[in-house]
Amino acid sequence: MSQPTSINSTLITTNLIPASESKELKWLMIFVCIAYHYKLIFCGLLGKVLGYTWICKTIIHGVTTNHWFEQLVFIPLLWYVLYRMTIVVFGPHRNEVLAKSVQTKKVLALFFITMYIYATGIHFTNTIEIYSRVNLGISSGPLYEQIFWIDEVLSHWIQFFFYFLFFAWLIVYDRLDRDDGSYIAIFTGLLHGLERAIGVIEGDNPYSALVFGSWILIACIIRWKNHKKDFGRVWKDFFFRHGLTFGISMPLGILSYNLLFGGFVQPSTMMDEAWKVVVFGVVFIFVGFISAVSLDRLFSGKSKFTK
Repeated sequence: MSQPTSINSTLITTNLIPASESKELKWLMIFVCIAYHYKLIFCGLLGKVLGYTWICKTIIHGVTTNHWFEQLVFIPLLWYVLYRMTIVVFGPHRNEVLAKSVQTKKVLALFFITMYIYATGIHFTNTIEIYSRVNLGISSGPLYEQIFWIDEVLSHWIQFFFYFLFFAWLIVYDRLDRDDGSYIAIFTGLLHGLERAIGVIEGDNPYSALVFGSWILIACIIRWKNHKKDFGRVWKDFFFRHGLTFGISMPLGILSYNLLFGGFVQPSTMMDEAWKVVVFGVVFIFVGFISAVSLDRLFSGKSKFTK
């Protein structure tokens, strides 16, 4: 698609240029990291603990209100947030025109988002699997197993593959020295790592996620090289801070969860003991944040929580 040009436009041919401050990016990242936990509040606390099960368990055309909300509200909002994040990273911003090479990288990022959202649509077959198992008493047979494979294997593999690829892509190709993140980048990195750790365990794919998650750390190495291998410089960068804490905290979260709960027990199967996952998450974030702040002071010589 052609872009409007003017005499005062700047042609952007590379990502190796200074990034401008973006308060929007911080809020977008916070949404990505915490929004899915609406289920903990509405389905967990209000539903299972306080007894308002109708919030998530009301059946409409064989599908729970939980799944309707996820598909019709949460997923469209998530798509918009990821789209806006792509715009922040690649532009074009005011008085900018993107060169073809930059446009191509942006289009690929949008493709990764599309595939991720597509996979969450495939995951809607989960409603068929649940209805078959819970309402019809069918939990075996060729048709059930095919539906289960599409829901729990195919959709999750596509989701995780493109999810991690998208964020690795942003880390690599964001513009340089986006140093307005401070401790928000560390905090959201920890939230992101915990959210994905619990998410891949619930999705029964912790091992594949460890492979896909390694792309985040590889992307951080590339970003460090883009900053001329100056760690003091790149450590101030939002995406490097976020990506490094994300890339480290996710495997640590998966390992800690496995040790604490005696395996990769899906939170949705814990029933009344699901509160333990919440406590685990709070403790994990607290310990991780204190550790990260201590390391930050070591790396940058800071003595307070502001830049």
